[in-house]
Amino acid sequence: MVYQVEIGGPAHLYAREFPAGAMPVGVVRNDEGIAGALLRFRSGAYAQMNDHAVRALDRPRVLRAMTAALGESSSS
Repeated sequence: MVYQVEIGGPAHLYAREFPAGAMPVGVVRNDEGIAGALLRFRSGAYAQMNDHAVRALDRPRVLRAMTAALGESSSS
């Protein structure tokens, strides 16, 4: 699965409240186009949240997507 990440994107559009210990980082989309808030937990784990549903994400894939997003934003 490939993720697209928008760092600093409007995470609040996908969830009103975030779980304790989670910090919204932006927006994440999977290869099916499903978008949600990208959360980072104190443990270093990442998750996608839509409303009240939280789905764990593969950390190395999220980090690659974040690196790619940073590269795209610096080349603009």
